[in-house]
Amino acid sequence: MIEVIKQVMEDMENGVTNFCQDGKCIGCGSCCSDLLPLSDKEIREIKKYVKKKHIQPTMRGNYPTTGKTVDLVCPFLDDEKENDKCKIYTVRPKICRSFKCDTPPSMIRENREMFWKSRKGYSMRKEIYGE
Repeated sequence: MIEVIKQVMEDMENGVTNFCQDGKCIGCGSCCSDLLPLSDKEIREIKKYVKKKHIQPTMRGNYPTTGKTVDLVCPFLDDEKENDKCKIYTVRPKICRSFKCDTPPSMIRENREMFWKSRKGYSMRKEIYGE
């Protein structure tokens, strides 16, 4: 139990929680964000794929006072499904392809910095759906 607590504390310090089991991604979607560094090519491929497959965004939360939804989770994460949770898995961005939460925190930080330096930040929801 002490080892688990130590791991949780370390994860909190590094900003990444390791949800992998036996070294494998469990597909929980905890890493899926609406705000991502993307290349223009990735945006074009995702838009084309979404249009071709008629993919609708997943919506979470609603603020009754404004009638607007504020959702910072990727609109392509279908958390209702047990498998194949990513609606755009075959054309998912490179940052999504490269991320695994059991990677050492220093490598995660380096990777994140590299992507943000070489790509522009986008809201997937706004860029693809205009929301």
